[in-house]
Amino acid sequence: MRDVAKPRRSARTTSSTEPNVSLTTSVLDRLRTDILNGLVEPGEKLRLEHLTSRYGSGRTPLREACSRLAAEGLVVASEQRGFRVAPISRDDLTDLTRTRQRIETLALRDAINYGDSAWEADVRSALDRLAAVTRAPSRPLPVAWENAHRALHLALLGACRSPWLLRIHGQLYDQTERYRRLSEAYAGSSRDVEGEHAALVHAALNRDAERACALLTEHIAKTAEVVLKGHPKLSPPPTCSTRMTRMSTKRRPRTQRP
Repeated sequence: MRDVAKPRRSARTTSSTEPNVSLTTSVLDRLRTDILNGLVEPGEKLRLEHLTSRYGSGRTPLREACSRLAAEGLVVASEQRGFRVAPISRDDLTDLTRTRQRIETLALRDAINYGDSAWEADVRSALDRLAAVTRAPSRPLPVAWENAHRALHLALLGACRSPWLLRIHGQLYDQTERYRRLSEAYAGSSRDVEGEHAALVHAALNRDAERACALLTEHIAKTAEVVLKGHPKLSPPPTCSTRMTRMSTKRRPRTQRP
């Protein structure tokens, strides 16, 4: 029998597709970061002709990146209008906050129930790293703080046994991060965030699931409150009485006739 030569097509296909895969991943990460940081405005149309020069990529990797971000909820896809950055709204943030509270507390409760000594060590280490960068505050918040903050929340959930809960949490976290970062230029808060994290970790490591979940729920709610107050597009409209008060102050007093 003759030896059958192995086809070379698969090797050529692999070598030709690997650069495209890595390029798509690179474009995906960069575009996601720009959206989260507000460098691409909410509701802004993602014009491929502009993005190709911005990211040094062809249209195919950009379309793939936009499609993936649409699946994550950061981009809205339309057959007629192409891709746009997902808009922001007060109602959306309120719904997002409530959903994240439910999902993250479920995952935290599971992690507290099943976490071992390695989980405890990871949580303590993550808190120490966050505390170190928190004591050097700046505006806007440095990347080191954002990474350490995310790492602490992930460490707290690290012993959760549900991959689906963790996957959904990751998507919700990114969405709330986008709102938080968009509000940084406007918000001024006197919160003791470091104290909130310390209390949350203390309750979790003491296996007090009820208190830990209550603290986490409050922690997420406070962030939403700061965002709602800090971004002009998310601030509540003036009430009728407030508008009337403003109008009355603008009216000139009538001069009385003698």
